[in-house]
Amino acid sequence: MLFDSGRMFYGRLPRAIIGGSVLLLVGILLAIFLTGALQSEPVAWTAIACALMLVTFLAFGFSRIQVLENEVRLQWFPFYRRRIPVAAIQRAAPAAIHGLRYGFGLRFGPFGLGIIQDTGPGVQLDVGRGYLLSLGSADRQERFLAALAAAGVHVQRF
Repeated sequence: MLFDSGRMFYGRLPRAIIGGSVLLLVGILLAIFLTGALQSEPVAWTAIACALMLVTFLAFGFSRIQVLENEVRLQWFPFYRRRIPVAAIQRAAPAAIHGLRYGFGLRFGPFGLGIIQDTGPGVQLDVGRGYLLSLGSADRQERFLAALAAAGVHVQRF
């Protein structure tokens, strides 16, 4: 194995957004319970309770990126796994991730598919449709690009 990012959890900004969302949903559920709307609006409290469970579940999501001699493995737990043959990667380039521009988690956009856990250093892979991968630190970004170069991928440096 040439590179293993390990489990990369959400950074400070996404955790703050998720934490604020959880507090808001808990507050709404508490208000529903205290006002007696529990009996009169069962659909509303059920929907909010489900949203709270989903947000809490997604808060524990993580990404992992690995480079082997012949493939790159991408994982965004709990929903996405992909193996990309090294021969299919046309180019890799360093990128700067701005979370408020791209969002967080598994994202689709003009850049292709993004696995974005935090703002900061990342890498753009050109594999036809493209991948934008956040790596969280300049050291991890440099090690990832070096592993791709060692596997035979053309790495564009800025």
